[in-house]
Parts: sequence; structure tokens; C-alpha cells
Amino acid sequence: MVDIKKYRVPKIVGANEGVPRWIRLCLLLLLLSGVAWMAYKQGGSSLAQGFARLQSGMDHVQTLEQERNELRRQLAMVKQAAEVDREALLAIREQIKKLQDERLKMEEELTFLRGIVSTSSKQQVLRVQNFKLEAGLEAQQFVYKFSVSQVINSGSVVKGRIELSIMGLQDGQAKLLKLEELSDEKLSSHKMRFRYYQNVEGKLHLPTGFEPATITIDVKPSSSKLKPVSEAYNWSPIS
Repeated sequence: MVDIKKYRVPKIVGANEGVPRWIRLCLLLLLLSGVAWMAYKQGGSSLAQGFARLQSGMDHVQTLEQERNELRRQLAMVKQAAEVDREALLAIREQIKKLQDERLKMEEELTFLRGIVSTSSKQQVLRVQNFKLEAGLEAQQFVYKFSVSQVINSGSVVKGRIELSIMGLQDGQAKLLKLEELSDEKLSSHKMRFRYYQNVEGKLHLPTGFEPATITIDVKPSSSKLKPVSEAYNWSPIS
């Protein structure tokens, strides 16, 4: 019979049982600290790069904003220059038109004066000159202007009256309207009295439905030494 007490069962010792627990904890902490430090370094580097890119983008945006503001300023200057050029061009055109109008007026006055001082006529002669017809401010209203003059010979005073009449159609029928039927001033005629010339001006209203064709000016001097003058003009008002 075998004596069991003579044999001892060997004790199995684990690999870590020989290392104290506090040392194992320290090693674990060191390992975790290293891992954390590596993660921090990598994460911090990425974060720093992100901040760098963000700053670069902000700088670029600021540069673009400055460039945009500069372009806006230049555009405003161009628009202002264009506006100044346009206004200057309009002013020049207006000045040219004014000079042309003045020249035309002077030419009309010279023609008028030449007619007055003409020596080709041996007797007093009356003339109707510078007739103008313009649209008035109201519907069917018109303004007429003209001058009556005499060729300077004796230089005597001319007296008489000036009558106006308008020929046209009313409801398809020919109709003659006299000044007293049309005048805003309720005139039957214009009084004439002048030595060299007289300017005549007035307003008239046409009846509704009346279609004017011609306007006739009759100059009737009171002196038998002067012949009456009659001038007819097509109805063509200036608007």
C-alpha cells in the first residue's frame, strides 16, 4: 500500500502572481497614459490644422470682401462719370438747340426788317408775316401769332382792323367760322394801329366735331391809300 503523504502535489503559480498588484496598476496607468497622450497628440494636430485652415479661409474671405468693395467703388465712379458725361452731352445739345432757335429767330427778324425797309415799292404796302399756330393747354384750344407791317415809305400811322376766319367741315358740311365765334377774348377783330409793324396774338377754341382746313387773316386799313391784305394758311398747328 502506497503512502500518499510521501508525495506532494506541486503548486501552480500564475505569471502575475509573482508581481505585486500595485505594480501592475502602475503599469496599467502608464500604458493608458501613453495611449491617451498619443491620441491627444494626433487629435491636437488635426485640431490645429483645422484652426489653421479656418483662419486661412477667413483671411481669404476678407481679401475677397476688400476686392468687392474696391470693385463697387470703381463701378460707382464709372457710373458717376457716365452720368456727368450724359448731363454734359444733354447740356451741349440744349445749348446747340438754343443757338439754332436764336439764329432762326434772328433770320426771321432780319427778313421781317428787310421787308419793312424795302425800297422796291413806290407805295405803302401792308404785309402779314411770321404766322404761327400752336396747340394750347386745353382741348381744342389754339394760339395764333403773326405780325402786320408796312413797307417804310412815308412812315405814316396805319389804322384799321384785322379779322380772322377758319374754313373747315362740320358734320361733313363746309362751314366758315369767324373770330367772334372762336375767340377766348370774345373779339370780333383785332384793332390795328402802328407806324412800322404790329404783333398780333390770340387764343381760340374750336367747337367739337369741327375739322379745320385753313385760317384766313384779313387786314383792313381805314385809309383808302392802303389796299386791304388777305392771307390764307393751311391749318397745321405746332404741338
